[in-house]
Amino acid sequence: MNSREHIFIGIIAFFMYAYFIGNIVSSINNALIWGAAAVVIGSIIPDFIEPATSYRHRGFFHSFGTLVVIFCLFGLTALIALGIAFFSEFSAFYLASCFFLGYLFHLLADSITPMGLPR
Repeated sequence: MNSREHIFIGIIAFFMYAYFIGNIVSSINNALIWGAAAVVIGSIIPDFIEPATSYRHRGFFHSFGTLVVIFCLFGLTALIALGIAFFSEFSAFYLASCFFLGYLFHLLADSITPMGLPR
């Protein structure tokens, strides 16, 4: 997959996440903008860390083990962010959860390609 596809998938996941946590409001706010930016960065960072120099470019940062770790980090940061009062104002945990969401969906998208993820 290319970076545009990863960004598109990440943004769709972000809007579902933002809707779930109640961050979609009638007007665009800072939390929405910064959250979307964090998702975009998370969606493309794996390919900057491990660029596609060949068909089999996927290593540690594209592995199943990393997928599990990123899933746990997303869950942890999302739960902490949800527990913070006045969640409509963004926090470091909110931004971290958005970053991990983008990374998570990058790996999930790569896992359904013919090459999949290394174990």
